[in-house]
Amino acid sequence: MLHSMNPCELRNGGGFNFENSRRNEVLESSLSELGYKQPKARKTGTTIAGMVYKDGVILGADTRATDDMVVADKNCMKIHYIAPNIYCCGAGVAADAEITTQIMSSNVELHMLNTGRPPLVAMVTRQLKQMLFRYQGHIGSSLIVGGVDVTGAHLYSVYPHGSYDKLPFLTMGSGAAAAVSVFEDRFKPNMELEEAKLLVRDAITAGIFCDLGSGSNVDLCVITEGGVQYLRSYDQPATKGKREGQYRYKPGTTAVLTETVTPLSLDVVDETVHIMDAE
Repeated sequence: MLHSMNPCELRNGGGFNFENSRRNEVLESSLSELGYKQPKARKTGTTIAGMVYKDGVILGADTRATDDMVVADKNCMKIHYIAPNIYCCGAGVAADAEITTQIMSSNVELHMLNTGRPPLVAMVTRQLKQMLFRYQGHIGSSLIVGGVDVTGAHLYSVYPHGSYDKLPFLTMGSGAAAAVSVFEDRFKPNMELEEAKLLVRDAITAGIFCDLGSGSNVDLCVITEGGVQYLRSYDQPATKGKREGQYRYKPGTTAVLTETVTPLSLDVVDETVHIMDAE
């Protein structure tokens, strides 16, 4: 996609620089003459998050799946299984995130069978970023990988082009800005389980209320050395309200100003009688 230079970007001699605007117009007109269209951005909507707490990792996600401006699914699963101790949250194009995590789960299972050892979170992250980099961003899946292995608890984010981060708390998706503000305000190292669960829930809830593409319920996945606890529909912050009163007008509320009755003259053309069997 062609982008104009940021108008706020100052030239060396001072003033704004709009040199690329004219260039973009010429390129766009050339593309249209050849029958090509400028590619458009794909809208996605999701809020996913994760954090490292005292005993492991907690992943969280909303459950709304959108198709343009239509809510396609109100309760979809965005936290995917990778290995017994590793799970992955997916944002972006739902089909891409789904097949990417399925392929990775299969590869990790084969790796476990070949080596006879449990997988490492770093190994899963490395395979994911190498796979996404190979496709140069055409696989539109943004992932948060969290798990506990023999080296401890780890949390990674993997972007569609293959770059990655390792941080104590992470957010991705269209509601990430609202969610990360909650983490930045309340995150503390070595948090207790219940406090950490509430923090992740509140971060996802912030994304639900502040982003049109995120909504419905909050799913959590608590990963510790002892096992995994998948909390489906942990919270329902956007429940439908109850109707308080009757919003119907009584007959006669609106005055009838005029009334006209038009009689219809009908001629009987054909008349038949059907006798029904009473037995």
